[in-house]
Amino acid sequence: MMKLARVFIAGTIQGANRGLAVEDQGYRDVIPNMVRASFPDVECFDPSAVVRVRMADPGLSGVVAEIARSAPSAISTADLPPQIEDLRGVFHRMTREVQDCDLCIAYLPHRIPSMGTAMEMYAAYLAGVPVVAVTEMAENLAIVAVSDWILKDLDALRVWLSELESGAGFADRMAVQ
Repeated sequence: MMKLARVFIAGTIQGANRGLAVEDQGYRDVIPNMVRASFPDVECFDPSAVVRVRMADPGLSGVVAEIARSAPSAISTADLPPQIEDLRGVFHRMTREVQDCDLCIAYLPHRIPSMGTAMEMYAAYLAGVPVVAVTEMAENLAIVAVSDWILKDLDALRVWLSELESGAGFADRMAVQ
């Protein structure tokens, strides 16, 4: 049986949406429940919790809207308003958390690209944390380059986790210790 103490749940928040529109976040409950069904004592770390609270702040929304309306052809990130700088810092801290995890599960549904998820996956890869991508984008070079496993959908993840727990099937070849 595989031992997992902490699993990083990466996934689309904004995807390719404009502004601060957010994709369905229901998977942030579904995936941890699936993980805990096989590994009851595991901590599932959701890096989006703090980020989504900050993004919902009306003051931040106003700042983003103003930048979008009057954006010059070049923006120096050093000149961004404090609210944006704070959000950048939160994103950086949350992304670094993956290095303290045993596994990264990255959920990219409906072929929606997510730059934040890609950054989290790459941070996991650099830290030697195995990455399981749950996506239909198996042909995407960035996904293939940093993933240890690419699973088609949440049903495949459920089976993979069950096999990982029992040490049977394809999941037993996973190098998570």
